[in-house]
Amino acid sequence: MFPVEKQNAEFYEVLALGEMLHEYDGNKVAQKTIKDGGGKREFMNKIIEGARCAPLHRWADKVLGIDSGSDDCAGYSLTRAVKAAVQSSVQRNNSPWEKAGLEKSMSDLAATSTGQAPNGFYVPYGILARDFNVSTATQAGNLIGAQVSGERVADPLRGTSALGRMGVTFLTGLKTTLGLPLFTSSSSAAWKSEIAAAGEVLEATGLAVLTPKRCPVTMVFSRQALLQSEPALDQTISRHLTAAIMQQLEDAALNGDGTNDKPVGLRYTSGIANIVGGADGAQIDFTHLADMENGPSSSSADETQFSGFLVNSSTRRWLRTAPRGTNLPYIWEGGERALLGHHSAVANTLPNNLTKGASGAVCSALTFSADWSQLVIGLYGGGVDLTVDTVTLADVGKVRVTAAVLAGVGTNLPAAFAKMDDGKTA
Repeated sequence: MFPVEKQNAEFYEVLALGEMLHEYDGNKVAQKTIKDGGGKREFMNKIIEGARCAPLHRWADKVLGIDSGSDDCAGYSLTRAVKAAVQSSVQRNNSPWEKAGLEKSMSDLAATSTGQAPNGFYVPYGILARDFNVSTATQAGNLIGAQVSGERVADPLRGTSALGRMGVTFLTGLKTTLGLPLFTSSSSAAWKSEIAAAGEVLEATGLAVLTPKRCPVTMVFSRQALLQSEPALDQTISRHLTAAIMQQLEDAALNGDGTNDKPVGLRYTSGIANIVGGADGAQIDFTHLADMENGPSSSSADETQFSGFLVNSSTRRWLRTAPRGTNLPYIWEGGERALLGHHSAVANTLPNNLTKGASGAVCSALTFSADWSQLVIGLYGGGVDLTVDTVTLADVGKVRVTAAVLAGVGTNLPAAFAKMDDGKTA
């Protein structure tokens, strides 16, 4: 039984959020949050921390009722599923799927769990993470990896993403548009006389809306390769689609401007600190990085273990050869905490061809966060939706496979981030 004083608007909002995120034990987290006297802020922090710490594919599979790492799923073959899709389109019936019963069952389960039908068939995220270096020829007649690499499978999508390495939060298996509550507090506390009125502390709330946007990628291979069912085809489909999808997600999360069906990414999020080099840009120096680090701190955003810089390769090269000052070491120190003692990673999705004033297209974008887990990527639906096109390239004996995910991006605490969009590296 909840305390009587908690029967208010926020009480019901926490319960509603718990129900919306029930796949993440949201109901249990909501009840504990309320019993502990917490509100929306505490609830979302617990949800985000839980999702961030858990391997992405385990969350994805869990919410769909699928354990893609179990022995029951060891014989899953992407090639067999694609072949069944090709043959069913030709025969105009589902009989070819009888030879791909496991693959069809997992797609059907994902569709039932999410209430969303795929355009083609769903492939769980965990399947795309398999290690194909160690394989056996005995699993359902297909050379599918029998063992898994801990690093890659522990985080199939996150492991291939610079954002994931920085600690960005992934929420998977979402069904409807999700609004993350934002909080900003203003304090007017001050020393007063014995009978003077106390200052009021106000907390404003808003929403970071994770609206699902479609992210499709396409690859083409020959019908002959499909019919031969070589193990390399499974590896090619899995690795290439995973890399392509994560590149698209990373680009949107960092650079999406909200136009042309893109989500609003970090660099276009209102409320983050914007460090300006100059009217025509400026060569990046140690002071700029210190100013970026100071941006979140000046907004009272606490630094966590997930603080760090994300830069492109042009910026890294420049920082490796740029000294902090006269007779001082280079700015990029190397090691795990290469910049100002923070984690650092390279993402070439950050542009290096921006223009500032008369600079020409030579400026790079840099980003910093005191807590990267406050950037949230939501994945909707039952996994990666694969559609097989047997018609468009039929005249040249090829098959086109399109993989699509529905994803949304939101920043739970904009004040924790800083950017610089006019950094020169030459």
